[in-house]
Amino acid sequence: MAADEPEELIRSLEGVPVAAILTKLVTHTFVAVNRAAAAVFGSPATELVGTDVLARIDPRDREAARAAYGAMADGVVDGYQVLRRIVTPGGDQVALTVLGRRAEVHNTLYGLWALVPTAGPSPAIEMFTMGSSPVVLAVTDHDWQIEHMSADADLLGVKGHELRGFPLLGLVHPSAASEFLAVVSRSAADQLAVTVRTRVRTGADRWADRYCLLVPICEHQPPRLAVVISEGPSAERDDLIDSLDEKVRKFVVQARADWALAALPALTPLPDGRKLSARQSEIVARLISGERVPQIARAMFLSATTVRNHLSMTYRKFDVHSQTELLATLLRTTFR
Repeated sequence: MAADEPEELIRSLEGVPVAAILTKLVTHTFVAVNRAAAAVFGSPATELVGTDVLARIDPRDREAARAAYGAMADGVVDGYQVLRRIVTPGGDQVALTVLGRRAEVHNTLYGLWALVPTAGPSPAIEMFTMGSSPVVLAVTDHDWQIEHMSADADLLGVKGHELRGFPLLGLVHPSAASEFLAVVSRSAADQLAVTVRTRVRTGADRWADRYCLLVPICEHQPPRLAVVISEGPSAERDDLIDSLDEKVRKFVVQARADWALAALPALTPLPDGRKLSARQSEIVARLISGERVPQIARAMFLSATTVRNHLSMTYRKFDVHSQTELLATLLRTTFR
C-alpha cells in the first residue's frame, strides 16, 4: 500500500455491514476490499488489491463502467447507482446494484462503493438504515417539473404537495444551477442513476447541502426523472475518514428508496398519491411487487401491526378498504 493511502479509512472499511470496496478513480484499481465484498468477488482481498476493477466486470458492462468511472473522476457527478454484472474466477456471474461516491484524500481521487444484491436490500442493509436519515421522493414530467412528491418533505422545509408543478431546477441554488443541470443532462443522456451533492432550497431564503439521486424512468429525451433527496454531510463530520459510516449509510438509504421509487409511477396520476409518506410509498411498492404483510414487516424491521396501520391510513387516503382494492386502483392506473 502506498504511503499516502488513507490507512484509517481502509481499516474502517472492514466494519461496514455491507459489501464495500475502495478504489482509485483514475486507475480504477482496488485499494481496499472488506470481507463481504471479497466473498462477492470470489477472491481474497489480498489478491484483489492493486488489480483493475474493470477486469472483474462482465465485458458487456465494461465500457459503460469505464465511462462512468471517468465521469466521477472528472467531477461531472459525485456518484452513481447502476446495475453491474461481475464475473468470479470460477466463471459465475453475479448481478449487483453498485452505489458509488467520489472522495478526495491527500490529493488522490477515490471511489467508495457499496455492493447491493439486486433482489433488494439485505437484512444487514435494512438494519443499518433503521432509524436513519429521512428521504424525499419525487417524480418529474418530461419538462422536469415535479409531478409527485412524498408528503413528508421536511428536508425541503415544505409539505410535498406544495411543490407539485414546481421546476426541479428551481429547488437548486442559482450558484449551483448550471452544474446541477449538467448532471441531470448526463443522467438523461446515459440513462444512468447519478448522485450529486448540491445546495437545495429548504425554506424562504434558506439553503442547505443535500444529496440528490436522479434516475431516468423512461427512454424519451428528455426522460421523466425519479428523484431521491437525502441529507448532506454535517459540518461536524465532513472529513472522509470520520464520516465513512455516514457515507455508506447514505448509499443504503438510497438503495432502500428504490423500493419506494418503484411505486411512484403508479402513484403520480392519482390525486391522493401525493399524501403518502416515503415509508407508506415503500410499503405500497412492496405490495405491488407481491410481498405480503409479514414479509414487509421483516424487510422493513417493523411490526406487522405497524405495517397494517400504515396500510389502513393508505386505504383511507385512496378511499379503498383492502389490499385487493388498493392494488386494483394502482394497477388500473399503471396500465391505463
